[in-house]
Amino acid sequence: MIDKPRPVRIDRRQFLQTTALLATLPSLSTSAAGEKSRVIEVHRPGIIGENLRPDSEGTQEMLDRAMRELTGERSRKDQWSKYVSAEDVVGLKVNGLGGPQLSTKRELVQAVIRGLVDAGVKENNIIVWEDRDAHVKAIGVDFNTGKTGVRVYSSRSDAGGHDETETHFGSGSACLSKILTEQITALINMPIIKDHDMAGTTLSLKNLSHGITKDPGPHHDNGCDPYVAEINTIPVVGRKHRLVVVDGLRGCFDGGPTYRENCAHNYESILVSTDRLAIDTIGTNRIEAVRRAKGLPTLAEAAHPARYLATAARLNLGQGDTSQIEHVMIEG
Repeated sequence: MIDKPRPVRIDRRQFLQTTALLATLPSLSTSAAGEKSRVIEVHRPGIIGENLRPDSEGTQEMLDRAMRELTGERSRKDQWSKYVSAEDVVGLKVNGLGGPQLSTKRELVQAVIRGLVDAGVKENNIIVWEDRDAHVKAIGVDFNTGKTGVRVYSSRSDAGGHDETETHFGSGSACLSKILTEQITALINMPIIKDHDMAGTTLSLKNLSHGITKDPGPHHDNGCDPYVAEINTIPVVGRKHRLVVVDGLRGCFDGGPTYRENCAHNYESILVSTDRLAIDTIGTNRIEAVRRAKGLPTLAEAAHPARYLATAARLNLGQGDTSQIEHVMIEG
């Protein structure tokens, strides 16, 4: 999650390691064989006000409707109980790299917290977290490391920290956030929809791969591929990951990952899924559609294709074939 790092080349040994991983890694697909992955999108035109913030009540209504469609349950308690228990310590991995104008909206964070509390999770067993303090501040929620209320802090704070030893994956290794490895038992992934000038797009998979590692710099080479996908195959990530809630309220279509006013776009949506790859595939398609409408080249033509999606598909991280994704669009 740093800007323009010095490129690091993948050598032959690293390539062979990746090839070996592809051949031996067990399936981590979130869908049963022959079953389509579901991505629920609730779209509400006008949800973003003149202050560029979403309406809080409307945001809650959109999330409740998305969760009802995803789970088939009518009550908020039953919806969230599908993914967490009252005994869980739940981490909300938000994204604040783009600053206050291009970050996970606090209105959506608060709506997720209401769902978790209704499911019986204690407030102090909820941790809203990001990689750096500045990224947490961008969300607009108050820091809290106390014994009451929702906890809020970064991996680089005294309350967070990183593992002393590195975790290995196909093409490298990294020290992971202790918030992930030691403090939480369940993970709710809360990225936003935006493009990325190196990776092509940055959604749920990259929100984790470059947001849970101590030194993400070397993992930006080659359009962040295969690093985005490979880091997501680390067992502790898959074991604790429960749900993706994508903030598609206001994001960007060009110039990312940092904020540029002329590249911002009100997508006016909230998307939910248990499948990281499927939701990233739909999110990438949404970005490409806006780029087409504005007369911009595709991400591939602009020399930053989202090649990590194909790698994630080869590593069985979910469904990347749109014909095998049930994208349910709900208006209103």
